[in-house]
Amino acid sequence: MTDALFPINDDELLINVYQKQGRTLDDLPYTDEFETLYAAMYGPDGRDAPNPTEQTRAKVFHRLHNLRKAGKLPKLGRAKSSPPRIEPEQEQQLVAIVEEHIGQISKRDQLLYQPTFDQIVDTFNADTGLSLSPHDLWRIIAKLAK
Repeated sequence: MTDALFPINDDELLINVYQKQGRTLDDLPYTDEFETLYAAMYGPDGRDAPNPTEQTRAKVFHRLHNLRKAGKLPKLGRAKSSPPRIEPEQEQQLVAIVEEHIGQISKRDQLLYQPTFDQIVDTFNADTGLSLSPHDLWRIIAKLAK
């Protein structure tokens, strides 16, 4: 950390910016609010990340997740968006696709901001004829995993 006039650690910055976005953690991935949070940490293109070639978006979400588990992330109430409704057969199909990639849907958090998640989105949309965004599909996966 530098000798700044108002020193702040990364967790404090992350928590502060998270709180200002007004989205719950489950509702945050693949949104403009997440990109605002990411840019606050590493610059809009990630150039300020310790290792810009790594999956820093995934690491930012993982850090938020750990902060929530530690009880350091403020509760923001209800999510801004609800998961879209899909047919029960499509839910089963989605679970099968996710589990094919990661073994168990309970391991869903490791998918975020990874090429594997992009493959899941593409496969599900192609198989069902839907055109769900990564955010919408994430919301469904998060709901199904609970």
